[in-house]
Amino acid sequence: MKQKSTNNPNPHAIKRSIERRAKWLYIIFSFVALTILVQIVLTQFGPNGTALRNKSEDLCYTTRRVQGSRGNIYDRNGEILSTDSRTYNIRLDLAAEPLTDELFGQSVNTLADSLSRLLGKPSSFYRQLLRETRQKAVESKDTALVKLKGKEYFSGARYKLLARHLNQREYDRLRTFPLMERRMGMIAEEERMRYKVYGSMAAYTISQGVEKAYDSLLRSTDGVNRYVKLDNRNRNSVPIVDKINRPATNGCDIHTTIDVNLQDVVEGALRNRLIENNALSGTAVVVECATGEIRAMANLTHRKNGEINDDFNYAIRWHGAPGSTFKGISLMALLDDAGVSKDKWVDCGKTGKTVINGLTITDTHVVGENKSGKTTVKGMFAESSNVGFAKVVCQNYEDNPQRWVDYIRDIGLDKVSHIQNIRGLKFYIKDPSTFHNKGGWSKTTLPQTAYGYEVNMTPLQILMFYNAVANNGKLVSPMLVKQVMSDGKVVEEYGCEVVNEQICSPTALADLRECMEAVVSHERGTGKALSKLPFKVAGKTGTAQVILPREKWGKNAYVTADGTREYLATFVGYFPADDPKYTCIVSIKTERKSGEVKYYTGAGVSLPVFEDIAGYIYTHDPQWTTKAEHKTNNNTLTTKPSARGTTTYEGVVPNVVGMGLRDALYCLESAGLRVKFSGSGKVVKQSLAPDTAIEEETVIEIELRIEN
Repeated sequence: MKQKSTNNPNPHAIKRSIERRAKWLYIIFSFVALTILVQIVLTQFGPNGTALRNKSEDLCYTTRRVQGSRGNIYDRNGEILSTDSRTYNIRLDLAAEPLTDELFGQSVNTLADSLSRLLGKPSSFYRQLLRETRQKAVESKDTALVKLKGKEYFSGARYKLLARHLNQREYDRLRTFPLMERRMGMIAEEERMRYKVYGSMAAYTISQGVEKAYDSLLRSTDGVNRYVKLDNRNRNSVPIVDKINRPATNGCDIHTTIDVNLQDVVEGALRNRLIENNALSGTAVVVECATGEIRAMANLTHRKNGEINDDFNYAIRWHGAPGSTFKGISLMALLDDAGVSKDKWVDCGKTGKTVINGLTITDTHVVGENKSGKTTVKGMFAESSNVGFAKVVCQNYEDNPQRWVDYIRDIGLDKVSHIQNIRGLKFYIKDPSTFHNKGGWSKTTLPQTAYGYEVNMTPLQILMFYNAVANNGKLVSPMLVKQVMSDGKVVEEYGCEVVNEQICSPTALADLRECMEAVVSHERGTGKALSKLPFKVAGKTGTAQVILPREKWGKNAYVTADGTREYLATFVGYFPADDPKYTCIVSIKTERKSGEVKYYTGAGVSLPVFEDIAGYIYTHDPQWTTKAEHKTNNNTLTTKPSARGTTTYEGVVPNVVGMGLRDALYCLESAGLRVKFSGSGKVVKQSLAPDTAIEEETVIEIELRIEN
């Protein structure tokens, strides 16, 4: 019988050993699990939980701004005046991993040549720039990230700006160059800029006027999209659906009352006059009589270096004495309030001078037939007599100047100082209650205001007064914005705003209009140069000395030490006078040195610009032209009466030498030609000979010059 071996393990002991080890493993695993659980809880909800979650989010995800488009600005015909333009700032990270020294060396010369052709600097400049940037980027250990507009880029030496504000065409071309790929380190930062489709035309009115005044409507709201990063440098990412995603909202579109074609003509005529007369600045505004809608508004500054810029709104921000254009207001008060007849005779004196309350008042010429000094109130207005107006106003209001001031204030000129949300300067006239105050009412204020001094007005206020005269006495506010639209739907529409239903009695209004027509039709009228037009014009000239800045004063506030004076030359009027449709003002500030022979009056400086503008409107308004058949040279030609009754021929180039701009434009455009012009006055040269056959889209250039 065999004896049991003592070396065999005890099964119960083995089992107990395994159980003990298993218990320890359970304990260890439980402890580890508990530790992990605690760490998870601490990570999520502990004191550093938020920071850790944010770090995780930053490592895995990124958010990008989704830009909305700012609203467009349109003219009355739907032409875009201002819109968003996408531009790109290009930056380089020349330490990108795929970019080896060998690849860089092979491509740098070609890239430099391409950049030179695109950006304009020599190839050598870009070769040196690229090599220095590459060397600094490789040597740099800076891998810090910088956030720019929601995107992350390398900062420091690895981060180099190459170009700013490339347009879409330039950017697309750049991407075809060697190494200009995102994976090679090219970083494109997209920006939106405002682009004025017609360049500097009406630039200040649009950018500093409409853009600012209606910013809350034009402004877009940016959206947000979330992306998953595919690499730690955020070179590649994929958009995902997430609750934080928010679409962008585009801004509203603004539809203005501007006619871009008329605006071009108005600016061109004003610009030419500033150059020819070496004037300082000027404004020209055209409004539609019935509605007050502004069809064109030009504001130009003539710099000393010869540049002409649109950088200030003189129409609503130039504030000063209106000069003789104020006589329309004075005349209305005399006719309507004082009961003076337009046919009343006034003795203005044979010397053209008078003294009232110690103030010497002078006319530019002795008025009246045969320079007798005697004329009617109507003739006094037509010839623009300062003496006559000072005398008649003082005769009727010297005992009660408050009545004079109250009547003028009741017109409502303060309420036409602004163009909707675009703020202008207010109308100002002194009050007799301030007689004893410094700078207040004085014994010379009444005669001075009678002919447009000691009162401050803007060109727009003058324009809107005369527009009320044209509009059967109804004073309306000027309008520049007609509609606000969003996604093709009208959000808001603006209508004509009436400020004063009737500025004066119908009888006084009829007499005032007759006097304004006399300015042009009267043989001694200051605006008689417009009598040659084929339609009636009613208007008023004005010439005011401008108060100089205190540092320029010489003997007094109006003249410098060397005798230079500044003048505001104005012509304002409406046409056609028998059925007014448009009112226009042209105000030009010029300077005249002592003894200098130079135009400085409203009739000499501003009236020719008004003539060009009115002539253009006339030749382009189908309501004012008729057609007829005419035979000449054995050929049947379609003809139209032009501004001076000349004949235009379709199919051949007409001879327009010697014509004014309005006649020349009418003849040439009626013949089917596209016209470019320079200068003002009469045509002295045309690029195509008369009777030349006209081909499709033929362009003719004409040069105009003022007659000596």
